[in-house]
Amino acid sequence: MRRNYMKSKVSFKGFSRLGLMLVCLLMTAIVLAACGEATREAFPSPSTNPQAGQIAAMPLGSVAGATVNFPQDEAPHNNLMEWWYYTGHLSTTDGSNYGFEYVIFQANRSNFPPGYISHFAVTDLNKQTFKYDQQLVLANQKIVTGGDKGFNLTIGSWTMQGLGATDHLKATMQDNTYAINLTLQDQKGPVLHGTGEFSYGPAGFSYYYSRPHMKVAGQVQVDGQSKPVSDGVAWFDHQWGDFLPLAGGWDWFSLHLSDNTELMVYYLRDDQNNVADVFGTYVPDCAAPCQTQSDKPVKVVELHREDFNITQTASWTSPTTGGVYPAGWNLKVKAQGMPSLDLNVKPALANQELDTTKTTGLAYWEGACTVTGARDGQPLTGQAYVELTGYAKSKNTPIQAGS
Repeated sequence: MRRNYMKSKVSFKGFSRLGLMLVCLLMTAIVLAACGEATREAFPSPSTNPQAGQIAAMPLGSVAGATVNFPQDEAPHNNLMEWWYYTGHLSTTDGSNYGFEYVIFQANRSNFPPGYISHFAVTDLNKQTFKYDQQLVLANQKIVTGGDKGFNLTIGSWTMQGLGATDHLKATMQDNTYAINLTLQDQKGPVLHGTGEFSYGPAGFSYYYSRPHMKVAGQVQVDGQSKPVSDGVAWFDHQWGDFLPLAGGWDWFSLHLSDNTELMVYYLRDDQNNVADVFGTYVPDCAAPCQTQSDKPVKVVELHREDFNITQTASWTSPTTGGVYPAGWNLKVKAQGMPSLDLNVKPALANQELDTTKTTGLAYWEGACTVTGARDGQPLTGQAYVELTGYAKSKNTPIQAGS
């Protein structure tokens, strides 16, 4: 996986989050297509989007004039890799607080049915516990891509739907310890990262947008007890393209700050665990109330490696995989068009590692974090989600779909 990126020392700017996991998903789907029992997926049947996945060969980096169409590009695409990814923070009416991650990955390969993996995790900040579940299935037919009906994904009893500014999420862990039934409403509009598309040269390309500030309502179920959500915020990522990530690992941050701004940062690490490249997006505040347009990207500040100074401040060793993960960061950002930020990010709970070897062959850390620091020297707080890959070496092989 690392050979081309690391030996050539090419800086693949803006490389996708969890892309390496998607490579494993892709290979798993190919193998299971021949031996696993397929499970039908529920998708809309929209018309083909002619813009989806159309790109000529070009140099590394952001693609000027990239085309991302709403709502057409909310729907599935016929590309090698795609995912719909939510992380967020929830408070319930009884005073409890939770973090959650919910994602569906899709992988396509010619002459094989699509493969799907879903991960669902809950950080219970009152109990100081972390639980997760995972599923892997294959569709028994090729999906119809594009159109104007958004996405409507089903894996077993887990569902994920979205169109325009409103999404619906529903999932229950197999042991019934945690479940979510949530409605999310976009508060700012979509954000295009790197103008909406990145070229990775010989490694391919990827489109990438987020809805960084989604208000959450609904219920969290804990041990069979339903708890109404009194306050919640989520970050949504949608990424798709024909690419094969070759980096050694990466750290991805999404921050919701108390001044109603958002920040996304991720950086690649080489095979010596050194930072190889960094990029990010700063989302400014908007006039209250924000005039959200679900199909109009909001103005952002695109950030580059020279705009950051990131320092690890602590570490944590997994008792499950033996992986040694960062467990705290100081993040300094200074760029034209935005205030200077000096932020400390700390995990809300040390162990938020997902051992997903049953579905991907990989383990990674993704969890709720707290933010303290300053904006232009004035106090600033916030909440964050951080994803860390490449720190743990997995030994198991993926299970067959439906087993």
